[in-house]
This record gives sequence, C-alpha cells and structure tokens, in this order.
Amino acid sequence: MSNDLSEYIDDQLKTMLPNFKWKIIKDSKKNLVELYLTFYVETDESIQVQDMLGKNNQPGLVQFEDVICFYDPALSHVKPQNYLASFSMDSYTGIDKGYVDAILRKLNYTTKKGEVDLNEFLEDDFADSFVLTWENKNLQNMIDTMKKTGRYSEEKLLFDPEDERSFFEKLKKDEKDDGVERI
Repeated sequence: MSNDLSEYIDDQLKTMLPNFKWKIIKDSKKNLVELYLTFYVETDESIQVQDMLGKNNQPGLVQFEDVICFYDPALSHVKPQNYLASFSMDSYTGIDKGYVDAILRKLNYTTKKGEVDLNEFLEDDFADSFVLTWENKNLQNMIDTMKKTGRYSEEKLLFDPEDERSFFEKLKKDEKDDGVERI
C-alpha cells in the first residue's frame, strides 16, 4: 500500500467502489491534492437544469460535480469556501490514514444522500438551486467511532511533491488501464 496521499486515495476509492466517478489532481506547485467527484441522476427528459456556467443538462440525465481538497495552509493559497470540503495538513509530517479513511467514507455517504436530495430538487417546482452539503460534525463522529473501535490508523500519508509522475509515466499508466480515465 502506498504512503503517498493521492495514490492512497485512488487505491481506497477503487476498493470501496463509491457511487460517484472521480479524478485526483495532485498539484506539486500549489501543494494540494484535489478530488473531483461526479454523480448522475436520471430524470424525465422534459426537465431542464442549468448549471452555474449556463450549460443545460442532457435530456434525461442531470450531472452534479464538486471537489474536495487536501492542502498545506503554510504553502498553499486555497480558499476553502471554493470546495465542498477542504482539509488542511502538514505536507512534511503528513495526515493520518484514519482521517483520510473517514473523509472518504463520509464523502461516499454525502454523495449517496446528495443523489436523493438532487432527485427531490428535480421534483420540486419551486426549488431554485441545489447544493451538496458536507457536515463536519458527522465526520468527527465517524472519526470518534473509528477510534473507539480500533479502526483508526495513525500511520501518516505524505504529500510528496517530488513524486509527481512525468507525462510519459502517465501515458504508460493509461495504456495499462486501456486508456480509460476515471471521470
């Protein structure tokens, strides 16, 4: 199992088979890892939804996208309000593996609930906007439960800015995955 934060997140998501598609962006210059997530809801073909950029949905399908971020506040210039959730870390000492596990489990729960909420939004003629919500209190409760049950790992995951793969290494990986990217 990798000790690199972005690789660990990718490995865990492949194992847990979440209800959303994802893409991980590791930005060494900004010292952050962003996890882009997307989920879809099938709807009546007559329903039209417009996103913040003015783009309409495909008939019969509404797509929702959001991002969470892991960043080092001493080195990154991140605006946490621009993300569904953002998590600060020290890029030199790392972040607890148990904390990341709790975040991923919470994210999977949040997107499942988000699908239900999005369906309710689509059925409500008076609703004007949809927002996916993240509850930090629920995350803390999950962490506390994991600690009480002995399933919280304090092993550190590191952000290694030198570990970013070259363009050619990324191509080799794409060939291994039949050129399919997750998102």
